[in-house]
Amino acid sequence: MNTDLPLADELTAVFARASRMLLSEETVAHALHLITDAAVAAVPGTTGAGVSLMNASGQRLTAASSGAIVARADSLQFELGEGPCLTAWASGHPVLVADASADHRWPTWSAAISSLGIGSVASSPLLTGSTAVGAVKVYGREPGHFTGHAVRLLGLFAEQAALFVIHAQAREAASALSNQLQDALFQRDTISVAKGLLMARDNTGADDAFRTLIAMSRRSGETLHETAAALVRFAASSGT
Repeated sequence: MNTDLPLADELTAVFARASRMLLSEETVAHALHLITDAAVAAVPGTTGAGVSLMNASGQRLTAASSGAIVARADSLQFELGEGPCLTAWASGHPVLVADASADHRWPTWSAAISSLGIGSVASSPLLTGSTAVGAVKVYGREPGHFTGHAVRLLGLFAEQAALFVIHAQAREAASALSNQLQDALFQRDTISVAKGLLMARDNTGADDAFRTLIAMSRRSGETLHETAAALVRFAASSGT
């Protein structure tokens, strides 16, 4: 990538590729891996990148990483409760570590990563409005790799990455809702068929048939849909 381009041009070039891919892949996991790949390509001097988010149970974790070193450096932050990614996430502001071995803001974490070959780090929060929902970070093997230019680029990148994550999550949630609606319609249809069978068997109306189905469900201890499905299967197997 030509790092002499203006920041806006660099960002546009990176996300043009990501946009095309996200249109055909709708999972959050794929979107996050696209973000790490694009971060490595976009920020000069980067040897690895990662995205951290919070899962459904409230646990902070590395949702995507470009390699084992990134995953380990991130997991140490979560285990120790300190590090530049957590600071960026908590503060809502980007964090630059020019020399990991000489930075004393997170002494335990800095000592723990000494064997990983990480010399510099830049991290920026993923913001939705004023709320940080995670962080994106890049790692360099040598000290001094990340300058103010890289921090500004990462901040712009994180802003757009947050929108991609929200978009992917929304599409995944919509897909899950669609599946739930399909299940609900299927259950309703099954119950309607079972009511029809009871109406024919007992020569009764729809309301009485529904009450009979409810009573059968209570006696069996199964849900209304399970009872209806069993009745439909029995009718099909007996040819009635």
